[in-house]
Order: sequence, then C-alpha cells, then structure tokens
Amino acid sequence: MTSDVHHPFDLTARDFLKSPSLKDREQSLKRARSHSKLVSRLRIALPILAVAVSGLYFISPKLHVSIGNMDASVESLVIEKGNLRMVNPKLEGANKEKGVYVVTAKYAEQAVANPDIIHLTEIKAEMNDAKKGWSRLSAPKGKFETKTEKLQLIGDIRAAQSTGMVAHLKRADVNMKEQIVISKVPVTVTFPSGVLDSHSMHLNMPASEVVFEGDVRVRLEQEKKPDKVKPEAPVQSFAKSFKSDQPVNIAAPKLMIFDKKKYALFTGGVTTEQAGSQMTSNDLKVVYANDKKDNPASADSARDAGKEQPASKLSLIEAIGDVRIVTADGRRANAARLIYDSVKQKLTLDENVTLTQKGNTLTGKRMVSDLATNITRFPPLGRVHGHFKPPASDKKPGSAKTEKTKSQGLSSGSAQFDLTSTSGKPVNIEADALVIYDTRKQAEFQGNVKASQGKMTMRSKLLKVKYSGEAPTGAADKKSGGSKISSIRAEGKVLITTADNQSTTSDWALFNVANQTVTIGGNVVLSQSGNVIKGDQLIIDLKTNRSRIVNNQGGTKRQRVRGLFMPQGPDMDKIKKKSAPQ
Repeated sequence: MTSDVHHPFDLTARDFLKSPSLKDREQSLKRARSHSKLVSRLRIALPILAVAVSGLYFISPKLHVSIGNMDASVESLVIEKGNLRMVNPKLEGANKEKGVYVVTAKYAEQAVANPDIIHLTEIKAEMNDAKKGWSRLSAPKGKFETKTEKLQLIGDIRAAQSTGMVAHLKRADVNMKEQIVISKVPVTVTFPSGVLDSHSMHLNMPASEVVFEGDVRVRLEQEKKPDKVKPEAPVQSFAKSFKSDQPVNIAAPKLMIFDKKKYALFTGGVTTEQAGSQMTSNDLKVVYANDKKDNPASADSARDAGKEQPASKLSLIEAIGDVRIVTADGRRANAARLIYDSVKQKLTLDENVTLTQKGNTLTGKRMVSDLATNITRFPPLGRVHGHFKPPASDKKPGSAKTEKTKSQGLSSGSAQFDLTSTSGKPVNIEADALVIYDTRKQAEFQGNVKASQGKMTMRSKLLKVKYSGEAPTGAADKKSGGSKISSIRAEGKVLITTADNQSTTSDWALFNVANQTVTIGGNVVLSQSGNVIKGDQLIIDLKTNRSRIVNNQGGTKRQRVRGLFMPQGPDMDKIKKKSAPQ
C-alpha cells in the first residue's frame, strides 16, 4: 500500500517496528526522572513566588512592582517575625484629574498576614494635577491602604498648597486618588494675608474648594497704606472703617472657600471686627483676586525658593441678612445687606437702612458711599427720614422772665413770628433723596422736603445743612461730644407754619445756629387770621423771640413794607358770622 502523505522524517516500516536498544531505554528513563523532579519543584516554588509578588511589593532592594495604577519601590528589606521592614519605600499612582501622586517614607512595615496595610514613618506625600497645582503633606507617622489608595496621617501634620495656604493639624485622612484631605480635629491654616483656626477641614483639591466648620476664626492682615502728604477729609457715616489698614477678625460656624470662583463664604451667623468696630450678619461673602504672579507654576517656584507667596487682594465684601454695625465711636447701622467694593471704592447699605449716633437717626431704602470722593447718597427710591436731637447745651429762649410773654400774633404794630414751640425740641426731616458732601461739610435733603420742630413745620424743594466735624450721623466731635450743625438753609417755595395759624412763604430761609437767628427772604408773605405783611426779609431773633420785617437793604431800589390788618374783637366776630354762608 502506498501513501501520498509526506513525513518529515524518513521512517520505513522496518525502522518503525524495530525495538530500541537497552542503552536507549536507560537514557529515556533518566530524562523522565529529571522532568518529574523539575515539575515537583515548580509545583512548590511557583505558589510561594506568587504569594510573595502579590502580597509584598517591596520584596528586594530596588525592586519595582506595578500594581494596578500604582508603582512601588524600596531600597532594602528586613524580614522579622512575620513582618517586613522596608527602607525608603516609594509609592506612585495616578488620580482622576490626570495628575499623579507620590508617597515616600523613611521606613515602612507590612505584616505578611495583612499585606493591604502599610505602616509608614516620616511620611512625605505630594499630589499634583494637570494644571500644575499641587498639595504637599508631611507627618511623623501614618498608614497607607493599598486597595483604597487612602493615606491616614497622625502627629504634627503640615499640608501646603500651591495657592499659598499651609495647614497645621494633628490627624488627616487623605484619599490620594480623589485628592481629598479631611481632618475632623482642630486645624490652623496660614495663608499670605492671614491665619485661620477651625475645628475641622475638608479640602477638595480638584474642585479647589475648602470647607472649615466649627468655631471658624479668621484674622486678615490689611495692606499698609503709605502716608499721604495731604490728609484725607474725614469719611462720613459708616464708610471710614472699611478704608482702615487695621487687621480684620472674622468668626463664624462655617467657612467655604471656592478658589476657582475666587470667593469665600462665611455662614451661620458671622461676626466681623476691625479697629474696635463690629459687624454682625447672617452670612458674609468675600470675593478676592489673586496677583498676576499668583498661579500654580509661579507658586511652586516661589515655594521651592523659600519666597513668600503674594497675598490675594480683597475686591468685594458682601454681608447678607440682618446686618448690624457698631463702630468704635458709638455709631450704629442696620440694613438687610452691605456691599463694599474695594475696586470702585464704594460702600452700599441696602434695604431698610438705619443710621444712628447719639440720638440722631437717618433711615432710607439705600445708602451709597463713594469713598474716593467722600460723597454719600440716599437715592430717590423711597422717602428719607432724619431725626436730629439738639445739643444739650442749647438754652431755651423762654427760660428768662422777660421771655415768658407769648406773642399775641400779628398786629398793626408788630410783625411777631412765634417760634417758641421749637425750643429744645428734636428736628424731623423727610425728603425724596439725601446727598452728603463730607469734604464740603454739607448735607442736602432734596425733593418735597418737610422739616418739623415742635409745632413748626417747614416745606421746601431743597434743604441744605452745614456742619462741623463729620456728618450729622458721623463720628463724635471732640469738644461737643457730637457733630455740630452750623446752619440750615431752605430753598424753593419755602412755606413755614407755626402755632396759632401763623404762616410765611418765601424763596428761601436761613437758620444761623451761632447767632441764633432765622432769616426768611425773597418775596416774604407773613400771615395770620387774615392779617398779612409783605416784605423782602423777615428776621427772627431766637434768643429774644423778636422778629421784624425789613426791606431790600443794600439795593438801589428800596421797597416799602406793606401790611393788611383785619380788625379783631367781638364786633369783628359778629361780622364774620353774618358774612359766613348759611
């Protein structure tokens, strides 16, 4: 029988059937025994090697092992009583933000029975992100869990960030893969512009967010301002303290820092103190802007070179909810919201604004202070109300015996205008708007102005108040114990009414505080019960309560005083009754 199959070896039927020699059989048996011994040895050696490689990555000097996303190495190894003691171990891994982390230590110990836990001594760890931001931690001891890639640190821990923040704490749990640092024990944080203390910290590096909770206290160091050759005019009202270069202390139950959005939020009831002044609010938002050099790359270089980080600059402060301010000199302010814009140099109090100082009160819808020009405005969003208490040193005009006789009103021989009811009484003013020019020491009530004192009421389009010291609700005057009004001037269709149906209309009216005189001028018409006197000016001496009508003094054309007087008495009353419509 033939076959077309080709064999690589030339085997004939005779060779195939031929029996092997004795020598060949002995050599085959010897090779089989050697193979059996090798197989037996491998059955024992391979499992041991597998256990060693899978459980103990730090096996031998300068051994590198890859485990998942982590690489590990060690310089030397000592095996003692079932534990491995490693020298200079190093562990590297990747995080979810396309960055890397490295954990090194001087020593590490690992139990053969529990290879997932590595105890470390003199630890240094660093986490980096794709944008060159970093966090560096150091601690005397801790442990690393290989399965979860979590590092627990204990002792005097130092955690630094590329932003310039440095935290000091006693215990921290670090998720190396997620780049999250959590401490539930008191922590102290220093940064270029201040220091912070809190009961706990939660740092999320990828999100650039930090949350501090539990009696959070922050001390901010303000940038020292150079002395100016020309002194500034005093900043009126409550804006002055915001330009201070004194440190700011902030206390709150919780603080959240959102570094990507460049703002920090204090919540849960906030107290802010500076230079003896205090502000409380429900929440406080602080917006800041880093210096152009303050980026992760330059921060890394600065930190490595041992240079101080550039401080972040505050650009805006917003206090929200039940804002209350008490200044060092006793002034007070209440509002629903406060906004301080350091870039525009503006301070805004919004919603139900009330300012008080030594019995003086201003209320309005909104107050805006321009700190660069020292001008404060209550815009026409609602009526502005002012309540001003006269100085305690003022003497009542009616206190002397010669001044007790009350005016009998207008008569053919008198132009008496009675203002005795205003003596020692507070002044109430309301208007559509108010502007305070602190450099010029002048406050202007604008639009439908109504001022009242005692039984006297005055209406005008504009009321100008000049003062010494600061604004009427400003800081206390050193001599008088408060700001001092020097004059009050009303303009635009002035109407003054007093007791006993007395009234006067004019173009303007001026109250001189120093001279205790009231001058009413410009088309003056004084009337009472049908009696009318017209003239250029009505001058009232508040010390004697005497008044007189004068003509245009100093002018080229002198106008005569004109008067119309109605008879008084029982006969006149009968005439009025008869002439009255039935």
